Amino acid sequence: MAKRYRVGVIGATGRGDFGHAIDTAFTDVANAGVVAVADADEAGRRAAMERTGAMEGFADYREMLDRVHPDIVCIGPRWTTDRQDMVEAVAGHGAHIYCEKPLTGDLETADAIRDAVEMQGVRLQMAHQWRAMRPVQQAIQDVRDGKYGRLLRMRARPKDDRRGGGEELLVHGTHLFDMMIAFAGPPQWVSAHVSVDGRDARAEDATQATEPVGPILGDSISAMFGFGDGVRGFFDSTAGLSPGPERRFSELYGLSLECEQASLMLRQPGDVFVYPAPRVLPDIEDLAWDKQVIPDWHFDADGNARPLRKEWLRLGNGVLANDLITAIEEDRDPLSPITHGVWITEMVQGVYASHLSGGVRLGIPLAERRHPLAESS
Repeated sequence: MAKRYRVGVIGATGRGDFGHAIDTAFTDVANAGVVAVADADEAGRRAAMERTGAMEGFADYREMLDRVHPDIVCIGPRWTTDRQDMVEAVAGHGAHIYCEKPLTGDLETADAIRDAVEMQGVRLQMAHQWRAMRPVQQAIQDVRDGKYGRLLRMRARPKDDRRGGGEELLVHGTHLFDMMIAFAGPPQWVSAHVSVDGRDARAEDATQATEPVGPILGDSISAMFGFGDGVRGFFDSTAGLSPGPERRFSELYGLSLECEQASLMLRQPGDVFVYPAPRVLPDIEDLAWDKQVIPDWHFDADGNARPLRKEWLRLGNGVLANDLITAIEEDRDPLSPITHGVWITEMVQGVYASHLSGGVRLGIPLAERRHPLAESS
C-alpha cells in the first residue's frame, strides 16, 4: 500500500503569512494531507486550518513538530527572519521541507540551512513555481538536449516596479536565477554594477527591503554571471520602469535565451515562445515567434483555454509538492533543491561583493561568506 504523507504547515500571520499559498500546496496531492497548522496568530491559524482541512492547530511550530511528527512541513512565511530556526527544527525532526522563497538573504545563513538539511538527510524543495510550469519544464529539457543548438546567453528582466534594483534582485531574482541554473547548471562567477539615483552605489546606501528578507542596495543593477561551457547570464533591473496596467503591457518580467539556432522567451504564467533565429531579425518577415502549446496543459478536455493566469500559482505548487514526494521516494534531488537556494544566494550576494570591489569578476562559491552589506544596512 502506498504511503500517505502527513503534512504540517508553518505560517506567521502578519510576519510573512503563509507566503504564496504555501499552506495549500499539498491539498490536491493524492497521497498527502495537511494534518496540522502552526501560527502564533489565532485568527490566522484558524483560517489556515479551514483552508487546508487540518484538524490540529498550534501557536508554536515546535510543539506541532513534537506532537504531530509530520513527514513533510511547509515553511510558509515570506519573511526570512526565522528561516534558519524553522528549517533546523523541521530537519531535526526528520521531516522533509517545502520552503517559501527567497531561501535567505545571506550566505552564512544559507550555508547553515544547507548543512542542517544535508546532515539530517532530508529533502528541501524551494517554492519556485514558475519553473514547475509544463512549458518551462519542456523548454529546459529541449535546451539541455541541444534542440536549438548550443545555449549561448540568458537575459533576465524582473518587473522593474518600485522594488527595482536591490529588492527585485532578491525577491524576483530568486525565480529567474533558479531557471538560469536549471538551463545552464551552477553559476561559476559574477561581475556587477549597482547604482542609486544615477550614481555608483556605496555600502552606506544599503537599506532593508519592504519586508525583512535581508539587506539590499541600489535602484538599478546590471549583473553578468558565468556558467559552464561559456554560457553567460545577464540580470538587469531598474526601479520605476514598469508601465503599469493602463498600458498594453503591464510588466517586463521574463527570461530570454539565445541559442545557436533559436531564441526563447519565457513569460508569465509560464508560457514559452520560440523564434527561429538567435536574435529577432525584423527585416525577415517570414520569421515569427511561435508559442509552445501543450494541449492538455493549455486546454481542458472540452478544448477550452485554461485560465492559467489565475491558476498558475496553485498548479505550480502542486507540481512541486508532487515532485518532492517523488524525490523522497526515489532518493533524488527535487526540481528546485537546497543547492539551488544556496547558489541563488551566491548570485545575489555576489552582485554586491563584485560592485563594492569595483566590478571585478568574483568566483562562485564566494570566498567571503559574510554579506558585504551586513553592517551598513
